[in-house]
Amino acid sequence: MTKQHILARLLLLLLLPVLLMAPIGCKKGSDAPLSSGLSMIQGEPVYDKDVAMRTDHFTVTPGMMAFFFYDYGGVLISEMEKHVTYDKTKSLHDQIYDDGLSWYDVLMNATLERVCEMLIYCEAAQSEGVTLTEAHKSAIEQDISGMRFDAAAGYSISLDEYLQALYGPLANETALRAVRELELLAATYSATLTKRLEQGITTDAAKAYAAANGLNDNTPSRNIAYLAIPYVGGKADDGKVSEVLSALQKSKNADTFNGFSAYGTVGAEQNLTPDNTGLAEISDWLFATERTLGDHGRVEIGSYTYVILYTANGYSYGEVEARMRLYDVAFADWYNGWVEALHFGYNYDIIDSYDI
Repeated sequence: MTKQHILARLLLLLLLPVLLMAPIGCKKGSDAPLSSGLSMIQGEPVYDKDVAMRTDHFTVTPGMMAFFFYDYGGVLISEMEKHVTYDKTKSLHDQIYDDGLSWYDVLMNATLERVCEMLIYCEAAQSEGVTLTEAHKSAIEQDISGMRFDAAAGYSISLDEYLQALYGPLANETALRAVRELELLAATYSATLTKRLEQGITTDAAKAYAAANGLNDNTPSRNIAYLAIPYVGGKADDGKVSEVLSALQKSKNADTFNGFSAYGTVGAEQNLTPDNTGLAEISDWLFATERTLGDHGRVEIGSYTYVILYTANGYSYGEVEARMRLYDVAFADWYNGWVEALHFGYNYDIIDSYDI
């Protein structure tokens, strides 16, 4: 398991996926009459005005790319502004961020990386006959219905008007639904692939790698179970949280969470170390000096309270690191195989046309 994948599954059922690993071996597109700062997996020009990007079996329309750009870019730009001042009166294309790259280059490159990985997961899913279930489709429709209600109740506008205010003039309900379907299919297959690659790493292989590479820290990693309870009215639902904590006091067992599944999302993570626990709040709690096996507590993350139980110890730190490195190699082999096998197409005019 890679460091990027550790604890990503904690949020998988709470948010539509954020697929974090950047594509490997990206190259400049073919015959690209666009900003020299933009880069992507090698592909061919597409001249269809209804296509922004495509692979063998999947298409990203201009409206869908707008969702990806303003969604992913909107998160990234807040981080970028911590380091470089952005002039909101000027185009993203006309402001240099770093190393000769414009703000637009940085934002669109990050967007293309994530969309490329998502499409590769979708292509892999398609090749194995993996499709969205009725439950998946129902969840997407509930998400869209919620946004439609927010648009009408909060602003007295249609869903399309609401989406265009957030994501630009190309956004609409059709594009949103297609985006959610691709994201959820990619997330579903990503979880399957992660499990498959992890299971392919044998104990003997991990220990041999650890020994050969000086990974000798025998400190045991830690396993947790958790229940993520959403806030209500912007505040932690202390009543529910207290009820779960009281139940854990009587029965310090992961199965205790199953009785409260209606309160939030139940999950578990294994083989956590201070270096691979992606959420600082959970790391701080789990690796506190006084922490002992069987401890339970609460941690606030975003708009959720995580009720956590320290359930067991896992592999040694050395073996965990060895497994992560072996996973990285296995994932790179898998990913690059798909990059070589697929045909990527780009409408460069559309890819270079967004702005904030």
